[in-house]
Amino acid sequence: MYRISVLAENRQNGLIYADRIRRFCMENDIFPEVKVYENQERFFEQIQMLEPTSVLLALHGADGLNAAEQLRSLYPRCGLIWCSDLDFSLHAFRLHAEYFFMEPVEDEKFREGLSIWLERRKKSDCIRWGKNSRGEWLS
Repeated sequence: MYRISVLAENRQNGLIYADRIRRFCMENDIFPEVKVYENQERFFEQIQMLEPTSVLLALHGADGLNAAEQLRSLYPRCGLIWCSDLDFSLHAFRLHAEYFFMEPVEDEKFREGLSIWLERRKKSDCIRWGKNSRGEWLS
């Protein structure tokens, strides 16, 4: 099961992102556990107890950069989709984010980011469970 955490500037934005993630996942027959956080300290406390599969990070400015760096230091393989008000695309590349986009978020870009995340998660799951890209067991 996928565990997706949304860390956003405020609860309202976090709930909007979580709803968009759930709709995308339902369209792809995936039913993840999605949790929303608006407090970085609480977020990092919680994920140390139960590692998320992926994180949608939607924090402004240096707060987003700091959170992305801290997330990578704790969980280098965790999926990361990052949204910011500033252009941190080079940092996102360095931190191996699946997708980076700037606000305002267009639905097409959001869905593209989720599609890339999903493909990478499927490949990662296949490797972990000894299956090829078609889901067949490797000998």
